[in-house]
Amino acid sequence: MTLKNTTFSALANALVDSARPKTLLVSVAVILLGQTLAWHDLQLETGPYNFNSSTALFCFLSCCFLQVSVNLANDYFDGKAGIDQPNRLGPIRPSQAGTLSQQHLLTAIVSSCLIAVITGLYLVYLGGWLFLLLGLLSLAGVYSYSGGRMPLASNALGELAVFLFFGWLAVMASYYLQTFDLQWSLFFPASEIGLLVAAIMLVNNTRDIQTDKRAGKMTLAVRLGQEKSYFLYYLCLLLPFLSIPFNPYLPWLNTVLFPLHFYLCLVIKKRTGSQLNTQLAHTSLVVLLWAIGYLASFILSPVF
Repeated sequence: MTLKNTTFSALANALVDSARPKTLLVSVAVILLGQTLAWHDLQLETGPYNFNSSTALFCFLSCCFLQVSVNLANDYFDGKAGIDQPNRLGPIRPSQAGTLSQQHLLTAIVSSCLIAVITGLYLVYLGGWLFLLLGLLSLAGVYSYSGGRMPLASNALGELAVFLFFGWLAVMASYYLQTFDLQWSLFFPASEIGLLVAAIMLVNNTRDIQTDKRAGKMTLAVRLGQEKSYFLYYLCLLLPFLSIPFNPYLPWLNTVLFPLHFYLCLVIKKRTGSQLNTQLAHTSLVVLLWAIGYLASFILSPVF
C-alpha cells in the first residue's frame, strides 16, 4: 500500500499505531500512583471529599498526550535519521512500512502537543507559574528526546529522562495539584515507579542494540553492552523492593509482586531478538501493577 492510495481509515489506524496506545499504561500507572498518594494523604488530613476528580482527569490527559507526542516524535526523528531499518526487531512502525509520511507524523505531533497544552492550561491555572515552566520543559522534552543536535535517546540519557519525567515529575506534580503540598516521603514511590519505567526503556534499547549501533544511535544499552544492560535491568526491577521497609507509605501488598519481578529477571536472558517484545509488554504491566499495589494496600490496610 502506498501513500497515494491510503484510505482515511488506514491512515487513522497507522497514526494510532504510531502513537503506541499500549505504552500509555505507563501514563495511567504514574498518574494513578500520584493520585492514589494524594487521596491517601487527604483522607488522613482533611477527609476524602477534598479529592478533585477533575484534577485527576486533566493530569491523566496531559500526561497521556505528552507521551503520545514523544512516541510520534520518536518515529518522526528516527525515520528522518534513517534509524528504522527493515531488519529492526521491534514492531514495524507505520512510517517504516510506508503507510505514514513525515508530514503526516509532523501534523500528528503538533496536534497531540496542542491537546497536551490545552489540557495542561487547567493544571497551570491550579498550580501557578511553576507549572507553566514544567509544561514548557515537558514540551522541550518531546523535541529533545529524539530530535535536535544531541537527542537524549541517542546519547545514553533515555532511561534517565523517563525516570525523571515519569517518576519524579509526573508523580510529584500530580500529587501537588491535589494537595498543594509536597512531602519528602514521595521520593520513595516516585523513585520506585521511575526505576520500573526505566526498565521498560532498557528492554526496548537492549533489543535494538545491533540496529541502533549500526545507525549510530548510542543508547545506554549500546554503550553498556547486552550483559551490563541485563544487570541494570535486574537492579531496576529489584531495587523498588529494597525501599519498601523504609517507605513511610508502607505499600505492603507490593511485596506479592516479587515473584513476577524475579521471573522477569530470569527469563530476559533466555529471550532474544523479537522475543524481547514479550519482555517489554510484561515489564509495562509490572509498572501498572506497582501503582495498583499502592491503591490496594491503602484500601485493605484497615481490614488487615
